Amino acid sequence: MDTTLENILLHVSLSPVLDSGDSQAAELLLLQACLNGLKIARVSLWCFDDNKDVITCEQLIDKDLPLSSEKSTFNRRDLPAYFSALDHQRVIRATDARNHPATAEFTEDYLIPSNIFSMLDVPIRFGGEMIGIICCEQKKTIKHWTDDETHFVAALADLYGRALTASQKKQYQQQLEQLNQQLERRVAERTEQLEKHIHELQHTQAQLVESEKMASLGTLVAGVAHEVNTPLGIAITANSHCVELTDKLQKLLESNTLSRSKLEATIMALRDSHGVIERTLNRSAELVVNFKKTAVDQSSYDIQTIDLADYILTLVSTLKPYTKSYNVSHIIQCPTPVNITTYPGAIAQVITNLVINACIHAFEQDNNDNQIVFLIEQKHKDKDKVELTVQDTGKGIAKVDQKRIFEPFYTTKRSNGGSGLGLAIVYNLVASTLGGTISVESTLGNGTSFRLTLPVKCPTASNPIKKMESS
Repeated sequence: MDTTLENILLHVSLSPVLDSGDSQAAELLLLQACLNGLKIARVSLWCFDDNKDVITCEQLIDKDLPLSSEKSTFNRRDLPAYFSALDHQRVIRATDARNHPATAEFTEDYLIPSNIFSMLDVPIRFGGEMIGIICCEQKKTIKHWTDDETHFVAALADLYGRALTASQKKQYQQQLEQLNQQLERRVAERTEQLEKHIHELQHTQAQLVESEKMASLGTLVAGVAHEVNTPLGIAITANSHCVELTDKLQKLLESNTLSRSKLEATIMALRDSHGVIERTLNRSAELVVNFKKTAVDQSSYDIQTIDLADYILTLVSTLKPYTKSYNVSHIIQCPTPVNITTYPGAIAQVITNLVINACIHAFEQDNNDNQIVFLIEQKHKDKDKVELTVQDTGKGIAKVDQKRIFEPFYTTKRSNGGSGLGLAIVYNLVASTLGGTISVESTLGNGTSFRLTLPVKCPTASNPIKKMESS
């Protein structure tokens, strides 16, 4: 190849414009190289449509005309010989374009008006297909196209493929950036929606927990009220009997008919009545104290250090008015004293829900041997945790139900008024508020065990319900 052409080709191949992604600038660079190398006055770049039936001028440089963005087109139906020659994807070297079999069709409408005598059309290939041509045209005189000139334009056509690759890459990058921006916007919107939903769920969760606490308190209030009413009724009856004995004693004294034996019998009866009053009032006072302690715990979440076994003993005593109708006996097993720093209110609610859940779902009221065993153990290998197992002797839970019992609103007692929230709230309290874990083991006919693993020192930071209630 001619040295001048080689130098121009080298200059073009080293130009950063080819790899800039600016296809229009690359087209102008290549066409200008054609003008300079071939010393012609007119060159253009044409591209096919998808069916290769139409070819459109994408860029034209004519030294006698200003640069124009107007796009000319030619159709296969108007130029069948020319398009047939292009179908073979070969170079068209028309020294006398007006008489060449492939280009003669252009004579009247194109060659003569533009004063063109010679044409050199070199195919542009990209991705294994011919996508267009570089058209070099000589005006005013006939030009004999040399092999070097043909190879030179063919090399420039190949470089145009490189420019198209860079342009596609730039487009892909821009599309990727747009997609990333859209994705970031969608992620931000979705995050905002999720945060809103989480806030709503936390608010709903707090409301459900509060409702469940009030329901538990309602159960305690009703049961304790009934339980306290019985000893108070006995105390009132015994007190009335004391008043009656005192009145009789006074009448005997006023009528001077009081004998020693009657006085001793009356004093003995009064002592018996006073004993009954004292025992029943002490029992009532004990119930009120336990109820007050449990009620305060369930109505607020304050962190305290408690003896877990003693606390559960106090708690189940307040539940006896409810569990008595199910003939439930409570057994607390604790080999060694275990003190934990935790939220007693959450513990109270968890135990209350588990006991009530056992009464509703596990026990038959006509069974006189219903038991709930509380086993408290502190493993030697992990002294930072304590295991609390709540085991009943009820009818057990089917395996298909065990997988879902902690799901909100899942219940097997929907027809009997079950809400499906009791164990869901238990799970949430254990996991979120108490910082522990809970699992269930059960076999139909052999009872159910809920195993709670609790930290000896509750993490005060992970208490979203408490934070929401205080906000």
